Amino acid sequence: MIHAFGDPPPTVRQPLRVELYFLAHNDAGEPLAHQRALSVALAGAVLADLAAPTAHVQVVYGQLLVRTRQLTGDPVADWALRVLHAHRTPPFAHDADRPPLMLRDALRQLAVAAYERTRDGLLAGDLVREAVRRRLVGTKVRTYPPTDDRVIPRVRGRLRSVLTGFTDPDWQTDALGGLVRALDLVSELYLDESDHDIPALLTGMVHRVGQQYPAVREVLDATDELVAEAAISVYG
Repeated sequence: MIHAFGDPPPTVRQPLRVELYFLAHNDAGEPLAHQRALSVALAGAVLADLAAPTAHVQVVYGQLLVRTRQLTGDPVADWALRVLHAHRTPPFAHDADRPPLMLRDALRQLAVAAYERTRDGLLAGDLVREAVRRRLVGTKVRTYPPTDDRVIPRVRGRLRSVLTGFTDPDWQTDALGGLVRALDLVSELYLDESDHDIPALLTGMVHRVGQQYPAVREVLDATDELVAEAAISVYG
């Protein structure tokens, strides 16, 4: 089950996109990656959650297939399912008439609003709060710091622990490692790179999650490619 809001019990984790959002922002709520790339990564996180363990979607020969119309109860995941259902669907068409939805196209579709949907969900769930400050030129800047100042260290600590082998791996943490690699946020893990080959360890996490959930591996690989494309388009 995907749990979206509130303060979950210790044994229940927030969705992958929530952990990624917190790890990709600092304590003040400022993003640590360009928003376009971050939106793509959040779209990948949403799809990964739908691919495992609920298996609402699967990937076959680069095509994304929605296996069920049953919603999850998570507003952001259910928004994504509706987008995927509606994609390229002619009015009154039967499912068999739908053109194939390619994985990369699905990611692009979701990335249009993935950042705002994730942030607004966290705001509605009281997991972040809005903060407004003025720049010297008089314009307002809105950021969304977490309401729990321990949440970022918790997410980072779990990822560090699995990455370095102190904690048994799980698919969600491995997928988070893959998305951190895609966004080039390795420095945010605060690990001594002289003691650990962090890129190799993150790559190993992606391989491991692919053994358990091949569709998640395909989502992570496609997300990595699109994040790189987004960075090129921004920085040229």
